[in-house]
Amino acid sequence: GITEEELRAKYDIPVELNDAVVAYIRFFQTDAREHFSRWLARSTKWLPSMHGILEKQGVPVDLVYLSMIESGFNAYAYSPAKAAGLWQFMVGTSRRYGIKTDFWLDERRDPIKATEAASKYLKDLRERYHGDWYLAWAGYNAGEGKVDKAIRRESTRDFWRMMTKGRTLRAETKHYVPKLIAAALIAKHPERFGFHVEYEEPFDSDEVVIPDATDLKVIADAAGISVEKVRELNPELRRFCTPPGEFTMRLPKGSKDQFAANFEKVGPEERLRFTQHKVEKGEPLAKIARAYGVSEAAIMRTNGLKSYRQVKVGKVIVIPVGKASRGLLAGAQLEDRRGRGYAQARTPVQKSVAAATAAAVRAKDAERMSIKHAVYVVKPGDTLWGIAAKFSTTVARIKRLNGMSGRRGRGLQAGQRLSVPEQS
Repeated sequence: GITEEELRAKYDIPVELNDAVVAYIRFFQTDAREHFSRWLARSTKWLPSMHGILEKQGVPVDLVYLSMIESGFNAYAYSPAKAAGLWQFMVGTSRRYGIKTDFWLDERRDPIKATEAASKYLKDLRERYHGDWYLAWAGYNAGEGKVDKAIRRESTRDFWRMMTKGRTLRAETKHYVPKLIAAALIAKHPERFGFHVEYEEPFDSDEVVIPDATDLKVIADAAGISVEKVRELNPELRRFCTPPGEFTMRLPKGSKDQFAANFEKVGPEERLRFTQHKVEKGEPLAKIARAYGVSEAAIMRTNGLKSYRQVKVGKVIVIPVGKASRGLLAGAQLEDRRGRGYAQARTPVQKSVAAATAAAVRAKDAERMSIKHAVYVVKPGDTLWGIAAKFSTTVARIKRLNGMSGRRGRGLQAGQRLSVPEQS
């Protein structure tokens, strides 16, 4: 057993043993035992960094157990109500505390930024309810409006009275506070409650600045790690690449120097190249694809589109171009499927297909001048696709180098001479 005095001595949040709390302790020990064991195992990954942030913000460090019951300490947790991350923020609430959610990033999944935002939100809730943490936690779960309404309707600020006799708060919110207390009690005394788990290593990393949008595979190779490890350390990333512009990302502790040395050897054109385009009237997807020299399928995969009908006037779409984007042409998926939903890209865009075409012409001229070419003599049975594969390039690039478009690009004749990028 555990006494009330022991409880009060070991926590900096209010805890008490009552029937509702005991019921949740038994639930975690029985029906939810497997789930709770996983939560405990993951807890050590996040507790050290969370404790430091909460302490810096001037709120109790034991508020980490709110994250435990919200997400099970899973940075990728995503609820049916579209809350996300360790602290299960809704988009609207998170934006009030400086969290960005757009096409490229969902910072609700950033363990550091989300914890900073959650600590500020909880501090505001504590002040709103005059230091009453039970009401603050209820407000975190249900929203301030619901708790305010319960206080007015039931003429009380006693959470336990609202729970047992009130009719305003939902059952989920009524159970939220005892659930949090039960989780905190077990998490600090797991063996006494019959839990024996293998704990994960603490989340520890080096930070590096990526100068512009870069494929995660390029970053992983430079750091000597897997793409999965890059994603694990940077769960806020929604795509297969970092966002446009400078981006600070985390790599395993001790890998910073190796990454810097290897990344320096990777030319900008090898990292990633894409642009963005705002769809205007009279611009079907096929026309846009031709203007940029990429396939319609690549554009659809890049933007997570399932139908051509989704390409509407005014929509901003991302266009994969250049050497490092070839994986998309071969069928790679840009979207990180662990993140859901899409937001509009906000960086500068090409104004029209006409502007895009002009840009493509300039790019074609520059390419002809700067890249070494070889001459390939077409053999019977050759196709543009087969030649492109042989020279590790794309059909669109061969067409650009040889001024081929429309019908002229559909057929090849034996003996025809083509310029192709020289293999290094």
